[in-house]
Amino acid sequence: MKNLPLTRTLLGAACAAAVLAACGGGGSASAPAAPAPAAPAAPVLLGMPTVSGTVTGFGSVIVDGVRIDDAKVAAGKEKADGTVAAAELKIGQHVEVEHDGNLVATKIRVSAEVEGSVAAVDLAAGTITVLGQTVTINADAALGPVTVFGAPYTKLDDVKAGDAVEIHGLIKTDAAGKVSLQATRIEKKSADIADRVNGIIFDLSATAHTFKVGKLLVDYSAATVMPAGAVLANGNEVTVAIPVGTVEKGVAVKASAIKVKDRKAESQGKEVELGGAVSAFDTAAKVLTVNGVKVDVSAIAFNQPGKTLADLKPGAYIVVKGTYGADGVLKGATVVVRGVEQEKGKEVELHGSIADFRSMADFKLRGVTIDATGATIDTASCLGVTQLGNEMQVAVTGSLSPSGVVKITSVKCEKVDSASIVVTRQGKVSKVDTTAKTFAITTSKETITVSWGSATTFVDVDAATMADKYVTVEANTSTTGLQARKISLIKQ
Repeated sequence: MKNLPLTRTLLGAACAAAVLAACGGGGSASAPAAPAPAAPAAPVLLGMPTVSGTVTGFGSVIVDGVRIDDAKVAAGKEKADGTVAAAELKIGQHVEVEHDGNLVATKIRVSAEVEGSVAAVDLAAGTITVLGQTVTINADAALGPVTVFGAPYTKLDDVKAGDAVEIHGLIKTDAAGKVSLQATRIEKKSADIADRVNGIIFDLSATAHTFKVGKLLVDYSAATVMPAGAVLANGNEVTVAIPVGTVEKGVAVKASAIKVKDRKAESQGKEVELGGAVSAFDTAAKVLTVNGVKVDVSAIAFNQPGKTLADLKPGAYIVVKGTYGADGVLKGATVVVRGVEQEKGKEVELHGSIADFRSMADFKLRGVTIDATGATIDTASCLGVTQLGNEMQVAVTGSLSPSGVVKITSVKCEKVDSASIVVTRQGKVSKVDTTAKTFAITTSKETITVSWGSATTFVDVDAATMADKYVTVEANTSTTGLQARKISLIKQ
């Protein structure tokens, strides 16, 4: 097994459910029948405040109900070779967000739990199997985020054995100790050099150089472990990269790369918010597990009236705020139980400009399809307007359906009076200046100057090819026009 140094990426909380995209630390066993090598000297602590969980909306980006300003940074996804590619943020994704302590993001990483080929689909049980992991579909918001299917999928029936998929979700453990992944998002897997799975090591054999993650047997004898010098051991949170198409039932798969999470070095002493499902609860020790993270709840306070430790049952979807100690345990300060009755109909929150308006049952907001047929419009903020339309600036809340449509329950109008407000404009591109990083977009109403920078995400288009194309621009306003956050091609 090879060990290479790693430039640490500080990704904060819950990596037990994150793919290769978000982990640091590492280790290995050496010779057959020998124990894993001793841990190296303690690393320098470079902690950052973090929020880790599921994307539940856009305002900037909203993670498990926490609104984070992402104007200064573009989201990225770490590839199997350690490089980072631009990533479009979507509802249901698992993300790791570093921030400055005031919820202004300094780094965002999208980190799926499993990426690989579907081995089996069980429509009756509502599950699929990918890389030895049992993935369950969730339609009940009380149990956590509803599973959303990304195009071309709209439901479980659309997923077929052999499909290459990317799955985000919550790690759950049933009463019998069986571990599964409750999907929050399932979509087609993007091109990459490796399949990937994240989980917790068990049944490690230093003799055979193998361990298990879920039902997947991993041979780590030829794997590159990052960073150098740490230990592979039972209970470690790891992400395993596997050459595409090499998984065979009953055969140990040879890992090409392994990363191990080290929270002490990444977030010790810094505020962390962690969202996920309770997998186990040691009531005597008052320690529970969320996405593989041990959480000390002995002094925790509930941010909801009437809630007690009895509500932190296995399977409950919670958001914990606290700090990591030197032992890697999260010392919980406050907790919110998500999916409770008072939150129904408010699981998703979106702020932005209406686009592609066809009817009250079909329009877009921040790229998300909206059904507003049953929504209450706040006529006070909307100045008496009761009919929605393109470019209206609104804030909405609602429930997510598996197809990705959000059925909203309330609409409020917002003023475009702040640089933090995100507006959406659609039109034809002209006057592209790749040196100044500006272009003009002609909408149905006006021509606007748009600038872009390092925090801008391009989707299905790039600066070199967007001239004369029709695009959707999500942007902040500025004195010179618009500062683009995302530029997406409108497919004709």
